[in-house]
Amino acid sequence: MERIRILFVDDDPHVLKALRRSMDEMDGEWDLTFCDSGAAALAELGQQPADVVVSDMRMPRMDGAELLDEVRKRHPGTIRVILSGFAETTSVLKTVGPTHIYLAKPCQPRTLYAAIARPLALRRLLADPGLRAAIGNVSNLPSPPDLFLKIGAELRSPHASAASVAALLAKDVAMTAEILKLTNSAFFGLGARVTTPLQAVRTLGLDTIQTLVLKVGLFRQFGGRDSLAPHLEGLNAYSLSLSRLAEAIAGEMGADEATAKAAQCAAMLSSIGCLVFVDHDCCKCEEALAGVKEGVSLAEAERATFGATHHLVGAYLLGLWGFSDAVVEAVAFADEPGRSPGPGNPVLTAVHAAAALGPRFPLLPQGVVRSVKLDMAYLVAGRQDGGTRRWQKLADDLAGEG
Repeated sequence: MERIRILFVDDDPHVLKALRRSMDEMDGEWDLTFCDSGAAALAELGQQPADVVVSDMRMPRMDGAELLDEVRKRHPGTIRVILSGFAETTSVLKTVGPTHIYLAKPCQPRTLYAAIARPLALRRLLADPGLRAAIGNVSNLPSPPDLFLKIGAELRSPHASAASVAALLAKDVAMTAEILKLTNSAFFGLGARVTTPLQAVRTLGLDTIQTLVLKVGLFRQFGGRDSLAPHLEGLNAYSLSLSRLAEAIAGEMGADEATAKAAQCAAMLSSIGCLVFVDHDCCKCEEALAGVKEGVSLAEAERATFGATHHLVGAYLLGLWGFSDAVVEAVAFADEPGRSPGPGNPVLTAVHAAAALGPRFPLLPQGVVRSVKLDMAYLVAGRQDGGTRRWQKLADDLAGEG
């Protein structure tokens, strides 16, 4: 099997020497290359592409953000990692688009190894290099035009508050993912995971949110086919309902508040892979949806068209962005939990139950009622099969409130 190639870039020879020394133990597992400038790195990549590029932020002539933006354009399948200091807030905002993973200096070798190894492990589940490149090229995902305009107007309003801005963000899958990705990066050094837009807005502050949205362009308006714009609105409404149900189911299972909030977050983001499909190839997306019928699930139709399900694609993207293992696993196997490593993840159990018992997935063809069936074998293995009636009541109650 071909070894994974990691390219490290830093203009300080002492840092490169320290990196080389700290990563020595990985030398048998990874092929390590070191460059002292962005130009040298691009030349090296032109000779032999890398699986991962790890770059310092502050470098002369071409900084880390500029380098990784070029890597994204020329080698979109490459995983892009930035290393920077805590004080460089302005620099961090520059890296929002081109960077998958942000790590703060000083960075321990095991932290660096784990940050790189997680997305590489997920990538093995995606066989199609073209699909991996499409996901790797994602700098942000589209939001419905109406909501995109509303968030801009709210941020310009003198009456904007953390609560009012977060309420709009929480209605959109793409915006929620982007804001949580940034807030949970190592730059902020938070002790606990941020799982809701309100927590994220309070952490970042309105001034930073305004800069990100109005100047940096953190969010993007959907510019594809007009016929697909309602699909995004439907996905947002579905994801919001699913997140509420997953949180309620997790609570009924006896999960603590952090786990219940993680279930809410995973359910909200469980359809993010659909945004990737719609953004990547509208025609193939419609082809996959048309393939769903009696005896052919959405997962099977997506595999036939894209070579992967939207759940797996979403999990890979969230893994690239540094979301927790529990959330990534829940998104990856939401429709087929029996394919997961084991039944020990309550976040996955809650999200799967919500998907099987809750709101109808909005992109299904007319006449197809449901595409996810409750996996009783998985629930029995996790000793959670006794709660299905209570979960169904929660689903019915929340549907009635809607």
